[in-house]
Amino acid sequence: MTSVEQEFSDTPDWFDWAMAQPHERGRLSVEGAGIEWLAWGDRGRPGILMVTGNGAHMGWWRPIAPFLANDRRVTAMSWSGMGGSDWRDAYSPELFVREAQAVAEETGLFDGPVAPVMVGHSFGGILTALTAATAGHRLRAAVLIDARLSTRSVWGAEAEPVPPRRIHASREEAIARFRLQPSQPMRNRYLLDMIAAEALERAGEGWRWSADPEIRHKTELGSNLSGLVPRAGCPLMFIRGALSTTVSDEIWAEHQALAPSGTPFVIIPDAHHHVMIDQPIALIAVLRALLATLA
Repeated sequence: MTSVEQEFSDTPDWFDWAMAQPHERGRLSVEGAGIEWLAWGDRGRPGILMVTGNGAHMGWWRPIAPFLANDRRVTAMSWSGMGGSDWRDAYSPELFVREAQAVAEETGLFDGPVAPVMVGHSFGGILTALTAATAGHRLRAAVLIDARLSTRSVWGAEAEPVPPRRIHASREEAIARFRLQPSQPMRNRYLLDMIAAEALERAGEGWRWSADPEIRHKTELGSNLSGLVPRAGCPLMFIRGALSTTVSDEIWAEHQALAPSGTPFVIIPDAHHHVMIDQPIALIAVLRALLATLA
């Protein structure tokens, strides 16, 4: 068994299989910050780059990526300021896009017979849309999972003040206190425990979350997010959770109105914003089906 399987019992067989699959782990420097990555599958196959939402880390994709790697090269990464990647004094959407491009290069995603597909959740979906708008010629397609593009999130100087970083007495205490943002029901505890465990770092005798808590204050997103859709230089594909409060029916309709005719829009039933937590098997099936249309 893997260390995660040993630590968190009562995990389903599909999860155990995914966590046991061989993968590579690496790190590269992008404009002064170390960026961590994981990769599955052989170089030279069609590539997939999977990126996360704000405050998340590459481990969010560990249960999902192996199911896409049978005939593909799949990479997951942690943005600077998140996971085990280094923090910066300031961040920008354009810099995040350069991080993604550098990781894709480093892990061989451009070595395949076709351009890679980029898959982004939430904030990562915004950056995926930006990549499609500014470097879409380098992508086969861009998949946006519960990413709200039509209105500006509260980032930069308008972001709410951040409380001091809390030190937890034990790893177990920190994991038990882990909560999803935006708030939603805490389903599939084994997934949440795994994600929380991989988001922690030592702090003296205690433990704390590794993500930069000031990242919203250090990043200006800009306001014209909806304008990214018509500017995309590659096909876009949209996924949302049916119960999401981030991408409401109204926002979904706005995205549909902006996208070219024939753009896939898929709603996953009984899923909130964090689709990979609520309905991981359904998300895998949807991603497989969408990827099959690109063959």
